[in-house]
Amino acid sequence: MKRRSQKFPKDKKRVVVDWLVKAKDRPSQRRVLAEKWLEEGQYTSYRYNVETCEDGKKVYLLRPTWLNRGFDFQVNVEGFQSKTRTSKGQTAEMPSHEDVGEDLKEKLQAHPSCKEELFAAISDVYDCLEPDQVLKNRPGIKAVTTGLPMDKLLKIIKWLFIEQDLTYWLETGRNMLMSGIEKDIFGLDSDLKEK
Repeated sequence: MKRRSQKFPKDKKRVVVDWLVKAKDRPSQRRVLAEKWLEEGQYTSYRYNVETCEDGKKVYLLRPTWLNRGFDFQVNVEGFQSKTRTSKGQTAEMPSHEDVGEDLKEKLQAHPSCKEELFAAISDVYDCLEPDQVLKNRPGIKAVTTGLPMDKLLKIIKWLFIEQDLTYWLETGRNMLMSGIEKDIFGLDSDLKEK
């Protein structure tokens, strides 16, 4: 008999990829990511640089993740520091849904007149419009200077939406995050009825 399993080196190979992902809708976004993941090598860690913010910092994805090792990825931002949890190790630069919520609350408290425009910008990203295009279409939103820069926040939200679409592939996907933002930040109750 001969062994069929392979012996892998102690340290995983690490690969960094600069990758711009633009897709017009949720199914296209999922397809692009799934096809990219199929190119990955076995027993390798990946960093995908997917966005560059106006301050030069990168939004990047890490694969595999420390919790869900399959199809999932972790959204990170260079230099990001969470205000809602103690960051350490693999989650040091990882914004959470709570971080997004806290940042939005700060923005609304400092700029209450921008509430509708801010909600419209997030809705555009929810509908798969690119954050840079949202900022071009809604130049007034750049007046919101509290907390994270608007371009960075919208790029984080974009990738958290995409991450939710992949994690909850046949379920609610980005809807869960958007529903939380609508209810907890903008005070909108769901008009969706449970079946």
